[in-house]
Amino acid sequence: AIFESGLWDYDANWAYTNMHAARRLFALPAESASVLQFKTDNLEGVAEIADAIRKAAGPGFTTTTWIDLNRPLFSALKLEKLALFVTIGLIVFVAALNIVTTLIMMVLEKQRDIAILTAMGAGEGAIMTVFMLQGVVIGVFGTLSGGGLGIAACEILDRYKLIRLAAEVYSIPYVPFHVKPWDVAAVAGTALVISFLATLYPARRAARLDPVEVLRHE
Repeated sequence: AIFESGLWDYDANWAYTNMHAARRLFALPAESASVLQFKTDNLEGVAEIADAIRKAAGPGFTTTTWIDLNRPLFSALKLEKLALFVTIGLIVFVAALNIVTTLIMMVLEKQRDIAILTAMGAGEGAIMTVFMLQGVVIGVFGTLSGGGLGIAACEILDRYKLIRLAAEVYSIPYVPFHVKPWDVAAVAGTALVISFLATLYPARRAARLDPVEVLRHE
C-alpha cells in the first residue's frame, strides 16, 4: 500500500487513485459521474430515503448510508452499552445485598417487638409487609437520588464539555452525553425490581419468628 490511514476499516476496504485511472479500471466514459451524494436532515430515516433513491435509480445502482459506512463502530458501541448495563446491574446487585444485610440486622434487633406483635395477633402478611415496605422505600430513595444525580452529571458534562479528547485522534473534541428516557427507565426499573426481591428473604424470616421462643429468651 502506498498510503495507510492507520484505521483498519479504511485500509482494508478503500483505495485512492486519480479519476483517469478509475475510469479506465471501471470502463467508464469520460466526464461521467459514478457517485451521487445526497444530504438530509432526517438522520433516523436514512434507510427509507436510501431505499426510495435506489428504487428510483433502477437496477444496477446501489445506495450506501452513513449507518452502512459506520456499521462496525455501531456494533462496537452496542456491545459497549451492553457491557455497561451489565456492570450497572452488578453494582445494583451489590447495593441490594446491602439492603438484605440491613433488613436482616433490623430483624435481629427487633425480634422482641416482632414477637410481641405476633402474640397480639399480627399475621405473617402484616409482618412481611412492614419489612418489605421499608426495603422498597430504601430502594426507591436510592434509585431516585442516584438517577437524579446521574442525569444532572450528564447534563453538566455535556453542556460544559468537561471531558476533552484529542480531536485529531477521535474526530470530536469532547465526550458528548445524551440521556435517553428508555435507558433511564430500564436502569431504574431493574434497580427497583432487585430492591424488591432483596426484601423477600428478610421479611419472610421476620414473619416466621416463633414469638414463644423469642420471648422465652428475653
